[in-house]
Amino acid sequence: MKNLLCLFALLFSTLAMGQHTADKRISISQNQPDDIYLAGETIRINAIVDGDVVAAGRKISIIDSLQEDLIIAGADINLRGPVKDDIRALGGRLVIDSEVGDDVILAGGEVTITEDAIIYGNLINFSGNIEMNGEVKGMLKSYSGEIVLNGKVGEEAYLYSETIFINGEISGISKITAEELDIGNDARFLSDVEYWSEDSEIDFKNSLINAKATYNEDLKPDEEHLSWNAWKGFGLVALGLWIFYVISAFLILVLLNWAFNDFFADTITHLDKELLTGFIYGLIYLLGMPLLILFTFILVIGIPIGLFLLSVYIFSLLFGHLIVALLIAHYLNKKRNWNFWTLVLVSLGAAIVLRLLTLIPFLGSLVSIIVIAIGYGLFFLVYLQKRKNKLKIAQ
Repeated sequence: MKNLLCLFALLFSTLAMGQHTADKRISISQNQPDDIYLAGETIRINAIVDGDVVAAGRKISIIDSLQEDLIIAGADINLRGPVKDDIRALGGRLVIDSEVGDDVILAGGEVTITEDAIIYGNLINFSGNIEMNGEVKGMLKSYSGEIVLNGKVGEEAYLYSETIFINGEISGISKITAEELDIGNDARFLSDVEYWSEDSEIDFKNSLINAKATYNEDLKPDEEHLSWNAWKGFGLVALGLWIFYVISAFLILVLLNWAFNDFFADTITHLDKELLTGFIYGLIYLLGMPLLILFTFILVIGIPIGLFLLSVYIFSLLFGHLIVALLIAHYLNKKRNWNFWTLVLVSLGAAIVLRLLTLIPFLGSLVSIIVIAIGYGLFFLVYLQKRKNKLKIAQ
């Protein structure tokens, strides 16, 4: 485990004490003093985590408290424990039933904010449907197919949907765009409302408290705005793109593991002792290859070679994180004897975690450079070793 932690200390230099786990079923039952990175089919966190959590899986449940940020992706996400900082979540079904200390950004098919949930920052949502029963202390901005708002919004609300039902309280100004807008008996608007719906005469009942509601034709969607179907499917499209990525990554990992299984197994034998050397070799490749390609383009006779090298270089950048994910899976398999499909699934989980990390500004680019450099550097070391052995045999 120590060597594995050393690997990730180099991969994520600013998160040097982070811990990584990739497996089918993951259960965190002991307090974690640092950041953790999890990838698996089923993930359950039932202990305090003092750092950030980055997790990807099919079903994810968080029961205990997280002291820092949460970045998460999954088909079914259930958040019951408090999160002290921000949340960034992508999933098919998302449930938040706890307190969140700062902003929340969600993209999913179905989102539920329970009546016991409190978000102390802003809530920004892109989804098929959202039911907001809790309290948002900051601003609420939602683009959904259907919005049900039964809770409280402490500041402004910007709601765009095909169908909107409001039976809660909004303290700040509101801008609402919906084909169908319905105001419940318990709705309360403490500031002015601008709205557009197909029915310009909306009965706000007794909901306006020292406020007025104004029909605004400018809020009507037109060709320069997303269509209603786009609003309705915005979250589903995001989820669909994520699913497409996962399926594509899975297929590529299957092919890579099938074609180069032995090579990956040989490569990880160099990981413990030659990690830094591999990183240096890989960095030389990443920085030196563009110069070599440029040089070949300067020479007229070298243009075909330059085009070939350019295609290889682009391929290596596009699929670098998948290759590194397979290396991680083979490293974890050193003492486990996993079968082919388990290796593929674990590498897929690792690839998802790496992809999520690359979404972080600046750090994401740094992660990409480091992990790809390590992977290709180790490949080069293995190639040199095999070539050296062949020369010895030939002599």
